[in-house]
Amino acid sequence: MTARHNEAHQDEHFYDIIGDVHGHHIQLQKLLLQMDYTLVNGVWSHAYRVAVFVGDFINRGPNSKGVIQIIRDMVNAGTALAILGNHEVNAILYFTKDDEGEPLRIPGNNNSKLLYKFAREYNGNKEALKRDIKWLRSLPLHLCLNGIRVVHAYWNDAHIRQLEGLYTDGRIKKGMLKHLLNDADDLSKAFFETIKGIELSMPKDLIIKDEQNIKRDNFRVKWWMIPKGKTFKTLSYGNKFELPDYTIPTEIIDEYEVYPENAPIVFIGHYCMGRGPMIPTNNVCCVDACVTGSGRLAAYRYSGEKALDESNFVFVKR
Repeated sequence: MTARHNEAHQDEHFYDIIGDVHGHHIQLQKLLLQMDYTLVNGVWSHAYRVAVFVGDFINRGPNSKGVIQIIRDMVNAGTALAILGNHEVNAILYFTKDDEGEPLRIPGNNNSKLLYKFAREYNGNKEALKRDIKWLRSLPLHLCLNGIRVVHAYWNDAHIRQLEGLYTDGRIKKGMLKHLLNDADDLSKAFFETIKGIELSMPKDLIIKDEQNIKRDNFRVKWWMIPKGKTFKTLSYGNKFELPDYTIPTEIIDEYEVYPENAPIVFIGHYCMGRGPMIPTNNVCCVDACVTGSGRLAAYRYSGEKALDESNFVFVKR
């Protein structure tokens, strides 16, 4: 079972889907211990279960390099699977250089600060950083595992089909990364919505500020819910600010594919749901308990059940 495989080659249905770790190296080890994983020859493994990481395992916490090492070793040994999140993509685009030796993309100020801190963890060892970025480029954007799906932020069947051609020789090549930076391209739209979810623009007359008093121009939505006729508050999911309880104007609703009620269970990260709901609908489960905010790292222990169950969650506190 390799990192790029989108289909599991095993009959078991025992997966531990682990939420956004964000560099919290010690909490990850505590979580693995709590789920009866053991360290064998330097690699965490379970007798009959497979860990699945939903992306965003770097940035914010104290030891992203250590988290990458744990996950990379597990993936290489076949004891885990992992997909890309938006923070890994930020790192890939920043640390992959163009022909002039410049980053393919420099992110906004907050994300740039996170990446500077990430790079400092390597203590000037550019080869180790380069190796880890190259490994990240080998990770898939989604997984299909015995009837369940895993994606970082948004599952859209058409997007998933488009993204199948993204990998050459087991990784995303530099030329393809450059192509993805073309905002007007359909492949770029599929790529960034998959890792960032659906965000709608705020109406010009709606002034919303977050906890840091920063004006917000867009908001994340429940892409499993038909948006027409919904209020901002009802459609909102994973936003760190309050939205009003009045109907969203139709002119700001961009068309997007709503995840069907009868589609397979999909596990997501990204949304920092420290206060829940972790299971917002019958076939969507968020495993990002916001370890940097709420202080909880989460995993959902899936064992083939047809219905999601809150009691299958495991948490460790920071």
